[in-house]
Amino acid sequence: MACHFARWIMTDSEPNTHRLPADVLAFANTLLPKLRTRFLYGRALLAEIMFYLYGTTKLPQVVTLPSGRPSFAASGLPDFSLAYAGSTIGVMLSSEGKAGLDLEILHARGPLHQSRQSALSTVEKTWIAMQSDPDESATQLECIRQSVHKLSGQSDITSDTLSLHPSSGRLRSSITANVQVMSDIEGPEIWACAHTPAIQRLICWNYTPSEGFTRTQTFSPQQQVDSLHFMKLTSLPPAK
Repeated sequence: MACHFARWIMTDSEPNTHRLPADVLAFANTLLPKLRTRFLYGRALLAEIMFYLYGTTKLPQVVTLPSGRPSFAASGLPDFSLAYAGSTIGVMLSSEGKAGLDLEILHARGPLHQSRQSALSTVEKTWIAMQSDPDESATQLECIRQSVHKLSGQSDITSDTLSLHPSSGRLRSSITANVQVMSDIEGPEIWACAHTPAIQRLICWNYTPSEGFTRTQTFSPQQQVDSLHFMKLTSLPPAK
């Protein structure tokens, strides 16, 4: 099974919304300008990748689940996750299993807030302290953590519900079992793609209205990646 991760750099102009239904456009008009633009870019990117991969000419109806996760209303359609960071909008799409995507901008938040520090385990804090850029490493772990929690819609992030073991490439989640995460740092941007079950292939795309989707790279669990910041974490067996 392949997962797809696409990014689009937003501009000051609004996106082409010809694939968005009238009710989506009507809802967008109720939002403040900045939120409206970001919402339209997100829905437009989701609509475009659905058209590119599945030939769906209009964005299917999107609902919010009780967990807070957005989802297509009709059964049988792919699972997706949206994320925003700076001027970048991203979408992760999976036809089998669940997807969780997070994007972060390096140093945009400064050192981790105390409440987020408390979510780190001793193992995570030790690993962060050993890195050449602890703030950068802490932000990448935070990005990974957020991507895993977006699988379930849970926002109560503690070391008891999710622990990361970056040195060994493992993680343990008490909320979502059988998770795999791939993450990298590209310039000032960090991305993390979480999926349950394990990712067989992660296909990455850039999107522009003029050129459509351009494949940038493909990751697989066995693949050796040149990036010094690439991380791949796979679930440990449940704790007894």
